[in-house]
Amino acid sequence: MIVACATQPAPGHFLLMTGLLRALRDRGHQVTVLSSPAFGGFVASRGFAFRGVGSPWLAAQRAPLPFTVGESPTAQSTDYSFAEAAIRDSFRAAAGVLDDLSPDLLLREPTEFGVTFAAERAGIAVATVGIGFLRTGDRLMADGGSLLLRLRAEAGLPATPDDLDALSRRRYVQTTPPSFEQVPQALTTMRAVDPDPGHAAPRAPRLLVTLGTLVNRKELLTRVLAELARIPVDCVLAAGDRAAEIAAHAPAHVQVQPFADLGRLAASCTALICHGGFGSILHAVVHGLPVTVLPYNADQEWNAERMRVIGAGRRVGWDELGDGALAAAVEEMHSPPPLRAARLLAAELGGMPSPDQVADLLTAEIGATH
Repeated sequence: MIVACATQPAPGHFLLMTGLLRALRDRGHQVTVLSSPAFGGFVASRGFAFRGVGSPWLAAQRAPLPFTVGESPTAQSTDYSFAEAAIRDSFRAAAGVLDDLSPDLLLREPTEFGVTFAAERAGIAVATVGIGFLRTGDRLMADGGSLLLRLRAEAGLPATPDDLDALSRRRYVQTTPPSFEQVPQALTTMRAVDPDPGHAAPRAPRLLVTLGTLVNRKELLTRVLAELARIPVDCVLAAGDRAAEIAAHAPAHVQVQPFADLGRLAASCTALICHGGFGSILHAVVHGLPVTVLPYNADQEWNAERMRVIGAGRRVGWDELGDGALAAAVEEMHSPPPLRAARLLAAELGGMPSPDQVADLLTAEIGATH
């Protein structure tokens, strides 16, 4: 089987798909990733073949500006002009690449549409690996969906909200635990990350702090660092390419690192403070860590609310920093109820199918279709 993978040029989106891509490749299937040409180096560093489509750009260079649609769980007034140009460019470029590859399956993440529309137009089977909540037709229409309908019409594709809904649900691989969201029509669930086996659980409280790759701005990291200075708990702050400039101002109990294996860091900590990106949340969940969320944009508010409802998380607004709210949240997250809820959530995720099992399921599904 020949598999093409379509992703936004965003590490957090792509990395949640790599376990399944490796499982497919290990079964002898040919796997090629399609994204912005600027993302090719990152994909190659993860060991995958790559073909560039559309204009060269990276999501991190757009953040916190919108670079996609379908990220927000609530209606907003947003300028989608960049998203429109990016989708149109990748759609036009993808047609030739897909014709050359002749894939049996396009595996996409739910905020990629240019390559996806080209695959639909070519009659290629499409499957979606979820990131956070299911992008239903209603949710997409509340967040840039009218743009998608216009672009689908231009591409000669059916263009109604029901068509967006059908695209999102078709062969949907749910990566959230069912207690996050029930998706009855999902093809399957899948644990996109596994716990790191190399570290024993710490005996004393230790915080992992990250703002991911898209919200990793100096002014925000500086505000978080000021709060951590008031919390007498050992911390690991993953500051990415800001590490050098941030480390100079870090107190002794805060260890500043560049971007590293988040799973390895999570395994050595007792709780997470993050922006609420789904990849960060998932690494906390798989290691049974309660989470304090400082949501900034995109799907982060939804993730924060789900963790709160489940009992394994708490939301702290950026406007609450400086009044002790973060310290109170850290103390609460180390109390028995959130720790117990986090362990139950980890057990739920651990019982979900592995990427190997999902690869076998997709292989059989596409084989039966053909």
